[in-house]
Amino acid sequence: MNFQPEHKKREGNPVKFVWLITLLSFSVGVFMVYLVWSMLTEIRTEREKLFELKETFNYTHANLESSLANQKSEISALLEAAIGDSNTGKDSPLPGLIQDYRKVVSSPDLMPAFEQLEKNIASLLIVTDKLTWWASAYNRTVPRIPQTRKEVESILGRIFETVDKAEGQLRLERAAKIRQIRRNVGENSKEITLSTINEIAASNVFSIIRRDITDLVQLSEHLHIITEADNLADLKDNKIRTLLARVRFNTQLSGGEKSAEKNKLNSLLDDYETALFGQGYTIDNDHQTIILGYDGEYGLILDQLKMVKEREILRVEVNHIYDKTEISLGEIVSRTNTITEHEVTKVEKVLGQTWRTMVIIWFVTSLIYAMLAYEIIMAARQQIKAIKDSNMELETMTNELRKSEERLHRLSSDLFTVQENERRRISLELHDELGQSMAALKMQVGSIARRLGNVPIEEMKTVCNDMRDNINQIIENVRRLARDLSPVVLDDLGLQAAIEYLVNNFTKIYNVDIKYKYTNINHLFNEDSQRIIYRILQEALTNISKHAQAKHVSLIIEEIDRAVQFTVRDDGNGFNVQKTLDQKGTEKGMGLEAMSERVRILGGKINIVSRPGIDTTVTFTTPIR
Repeated sequence: MNFQPEHKKREGNPVKFVWLITLLSFSVGVFMVYLVWSMLTEIRTEREKLFELKETFNYTHANLESSLANQKSEISALLEAAIGDSNTGKDSPLPGLIQDYRKVVSSPDLMPAFEQLEKNIASLLIVTDKLTWWASAYNRTVPRIPQTRKEVESILGRIFETVDKAEGQLRLERAAKIRQIRRNVGENSKEITLSTINEIAASNVFSIIRRDITDLVQLSEHLHIITEADNLADLKDNKIRTLLARVRFNTQLSGGEKSAEKNKLNSLLDDYETALFGQGYTIDNDHQTIILGYDGEYGLILDQLKMVKEREILRVEVNHIYDKTEISLGEIVSRTNTITEHEVTKVEKVLGQTWRTMVIIWFVTSLIYAMLAYEIIMAARQQIKAIKDSNMELETMTNELRKSEERLHRLSSDLFTVQENERRRISLELHDELGQSMAALKMQVGSIARRLGNVPIEEMKTVCNDMRDNINQIIENVRRLARDLSPVVLDDLGLQAAIEYLVNNFTKIYNVDIKYKYTNINHLFNEDSQRIIYRILQEALTNISKHAQAKHVSLIIEEIDRAVQFTVRDDGNGFNVQKTLDQKGTEKGMGLEAMSERVRILGGKINIVSRPGIDTTVTFTTPIR
């Protein structure tokens, strides 16, 4: 009885109940949208800040490392004296970059690291200024050593000439005295003869001077071998000084006070000492030392040794500063990563809160907003799928990069192998051909020396003609080696003439009929490109001569659409192109890879088509620059 009226009451307000539920659901939905939107906006803001912070860190750090690398490169050039007068260290961007990095990080914990880094950079700039001065002084000093050395050698040569002339005059005088002995038949002939013989038998002082000058030449050459300043001083004060004193003493014994040879030798010895020890030098015999003057060969060599030691000291100092700089940067980078991770944690925390709020709302409005949740889930799945696709693409790119690195390493290894093979070939050429030819020539010269005066002139002429033929063969071998190493005709006459010479030489050596069709391309490429094109064609013809056993070859050069196309075709054995390229470390595969790499450097394309047993066609195109 009581239940029915109550039931009727509820049935009497269904619209209000529906509107209440609808209003409540709408209110909850609006609240959910607002809350989710607020959370997502906060996440987006935090992410943008994080990305901006990362980009700023990366950009500043990259600029700092790049500037440090440039500074290190400049310092390396200074240590090698590759640059002399440089502005290195002046207006350096490093201090400004460190200040920018400090502002970006803005962490009190990193202030000591930044201060240490600034001190290291200041020390580095000071050392750079020292190196700039050192390199300038080194470039002013070392290039003058060969000139002074040449001057010293020239003076020693003139001394030898003077001694030779004096010895010749002495020999003439002794010959005249011998003739006088033979004619001497007078009353006191025996006493005069004995006196003359004793005078002739006296020691030849010029021979002693010659020996001393020879020792002086050796000591002068030894100056350039010594690497310690103390040993250099010992050579100067003990050996050279003593030897010079002995030469001057023997020179005084060589003739009277007005002897022309004596005056000339003394003058040349003065010039030698000046060239060796510099203008204004003095010889202190009391203290047994030579006080250097200005701009002598010895002083320049001594300065060079001091500069080399100073360079090593500066190199150690630079390395020490860079080690400390790397430690400071490592600490800063570590702290920067910590800051970044902290920001990532904040974003993840906000994201977690957002997901918890969404879960609560989902429980309240699961029936009404099921489709919305479904769309959100689908959107999330699409995001995940996009991330997976990006990861797969990144992995594919990584694999491609690894393969490229492997190919590069293989190409580098093969290049070293080819270089060693080429060096071995040149060594064998020098040993087997030039060495044996020179040995045979030496034996012929020895034979002529032994037979001089014992055989007719006509026979000696025949032997000399044979020697001339051997010498011509040696000259031709040397020219052939020079042409293989560097094509002189390419440097002198250009690419067109070099290719014609290459074709003619190939036809003459291998007796192969070659059809050559060309257009003038000298004006289309610079010197570097011409040399690369020549090497590609040389490699193609070399492969034909080694492997193809072809009877007919054609080389066609034509200009097509702002590019030049080169086609080399032969009717030889042919080969499997892919198999040859896959044979790692072989000379064949290396040749093809080298051709491909050179074409790539030119910015062109290469195509190799070969039919085993039929023919091979190599076509490459290079754009006109």
